[in-house]
Amino acid sequence: MSVLVPLRNSFHSLSFKYFPRMSSNTSIKYVKNEAGHFQCPHCEKTCEKQNTMYYHIKKNHTNDYKFVCNHCEGDARNFIQKSAYLQHMAIAHPDVEIEEFNCPSCDHTAKTKANIVVHFARTHCKEWIPAFTKECKCTGCQKDFKSSTAYLYHAVSCIKPVPQDCVNALAQLK
Repeated sequence: MSVLVPLRNSFHSLSFKYFPRMSSNTSIKYVKNEAGHFQCPHCEKTCEKQNTMYYHIKKNHTNDYKFVCNHCEGDARNFIQKSAYLQHMAIAHPDVEIEEFNCPSCDHTAKTKANIVVHFARTHCKEWIPAFTKECKCTGCQKDFKSSTAYLYHAVSCIKPVPQDCVNALAQLK
């Protein structure tokens, strides 16, 4: 037996409709099976998390790729996420110059904005953001995290109040 799952998204406070990040010509109704996992409407794949199902559908059942490597041919050139594209470029085409992001507080650079945000939180916000431990929850919303990277990326936008020097530095990252 399958059940419709209420989804939270940026357009409605609570919705039974569609995932907001899918392209306008592709809408998905997310359904959970009896085990509580999300069931793919196109195949037998199940996933525990909604965003894992989102990426499964994007990768396997649509041709909606935002990032394409112009140096490769075939399926290896299509990427859903910018981070995967950048990782591919760094490994497969290290001679190709890619935009880098600069830390607003030091000389550190990174290939993705997310990596700079995590670097900034880890290196320059020790007084503001509590250190990550396995038992640690976000002090802003009590959400649990399995990795320090996910925790730090989240904490930058959740834990308040933000010191003024961090506000100024974070504004440069946007």
